[in-house]
Amino acid sequence: MNEELKYVKENSKHVKINDNKIDELINLIKETKYTYWADSYKEDLNLSEKEWILLVFIIESLNFCFWQRPKWTIEYNKELITGSNAMFYSLIKEVKNNKSFLDINYLSNLKLESFKKIFTGIDSSIMPHLDKRYNNFVTTINFISHNKSFYQELFSIKSDIDLLNYITSKDVSIYKNKEIHFYKRANLLVNDLFNVSKTINKSIKNVNHLLGCADYVVPRTFRDFGIFTYDASLSNLIDNELIIPRDSDMEIELRANTLYVIELLKERLNKEGISIPSVELDNIIWNIGRKYKKSKSHHTITIFY
Repeated sequence: MNEELKYVKENSKHVKINDNKIDELINLIKETKYTYWADSYKEDLNLSEKEWILLVFIIESLNFCFWQRPKWTIEYNKELITGSNAMFYSLIKEVKNNKSFLDINYLSNLKLESFKKIFTGIDSSIMPHLDKRYNNFVTTINFISHNKSFYQELFSIKSDIDLLNYITSKDVSIYKNKEIHFYKRANLLVNDLFNVSKTINKSIKNVNHLLGCADYVVPRTFRDFGIFTYDASLSNLIDNELIIPRDSDMEIELRANTLYVIELLKERLNKEGISIPSVELDNIIWNIGRKYKKSKSHHTITIFY
């Protein structure tokens, strides 16, 4: 078990783990197949390996904090889509309609107003935190465009952890004088690269050493299944949809205990002969949580998840 996660779990005051409540979720996990979101678009988009890599770098640079109301909503294939899925589909639609979009020179010159048009939804709704997302986008594109050996460096990496270190974000919190590393978006990006790039897949071989992705949906799911219980102060903030500050003890306990439980579930499944990487297990739980939603998610304003 990761020592940082164990440290937070043992010192938590606001979040408690009920190990005896995991059986129901374990059974649902066994019944749920892991699906990678891009698999259904690979044939339709017909992108090169480097274009896929560029696309997932863009996606994970924008993939944070979609809970604000009113919900930003787009229409895609005659369906109304919100949240991170709306961001995915907005980019997919742009890739389909704009043949220049995945050209690095085009992206390097993409201004805020043009960027905004990609993410304008119904009733002229705008993706939340647009300026922050645009800044992340610009930083990502600048790094790729100015590094002439970018793809060579990516393709030379031999493990999932080395790849994580190459692309890692600053998703680190201090909890009772100890650094706790989350790297949510970076973990997702490593998994993306493993799935969209045959070269990287062959080079790193697996994503078995990655943790899960500490965000909003999975801790809510653990609460819905009775695996998490909260003290009165945290329950009040979540139930009344009040802001939990970034880097507060409450927020760190929510995220770290989430990753701790994912590792518990992984260990339990391993004992039953079922091997699922933590980052894939996280995705399965995320999908289960959206289907069996009962309670509310915590609200934190952050660029990290």
